[in-house]
Amino acid sequence: MTSGMTEPTRVNAAGRPHLRLVGQRDPAESEAPVDLATVYRLHSAYVATVGFRLLGNDSEIDDLVQEVFIEANQGLAQLRDPGAIRGWLARICVRKSVRRLRRRRLRQWLRLEDVKNWHEDACSLTPEQLSDVQHAYRTLGRLPAEERVAWILRHIEGESLDEIARLCACSKSTVQRRIRSAEGRFDREVSR
Repeated sequence: MTSGMTEPTRVNAAGRPHLRLVGQRDPAESEAPVDLATVYRLHSAYVATVGFRLLGNDSEIDDLVQEVFIEANQGLAQLRDPGAIRGWLARICVRKSVRRLRRRRLRQWLRLEDVKNWHEDACSLTPEQLSDVQHAYRTLGRLPAEERVAWILRHIEGESLDEIARLCACSKSTVQRRIRSAEGRFDREVSR
């Protein structure tokens, strides 16, 4: 619109002008159903990024994203605030990642699966950087799943403590304790 022109005034059923504040949603818009295809298109890359950072393994990401959206599809109709979809998907992703990390640790402990060094495919890294990344993920792999998730969300994703607590469904003090414990393990590993 050019300056001096105003938006045409709409009238409601009673013939009175319908005023709409800037940024305010029409009540009919908030009740519009959110379809899975749109949610997937808008948020699948974000879910994959969070999953990759938490798992540190590219081979599991497609399965994880699929699991997240299968669960999301089951609860999408009950979602009251379409603006909360991203955070809701992140919580599902964190929960599913923690389960995968626990299963992975159990399989490693039982020697049911060899640990694959996905880092070897990182062609763009110098040998020193590759060694640091491998060492970091080996250390992360020895952490309990809850500590690993909290540490990655804080130090790699840059999430606030409040957001991590919300994503992990625990208190802020529990998040702080998990991060301190993970940091302590890293410090011990570095001093070796």
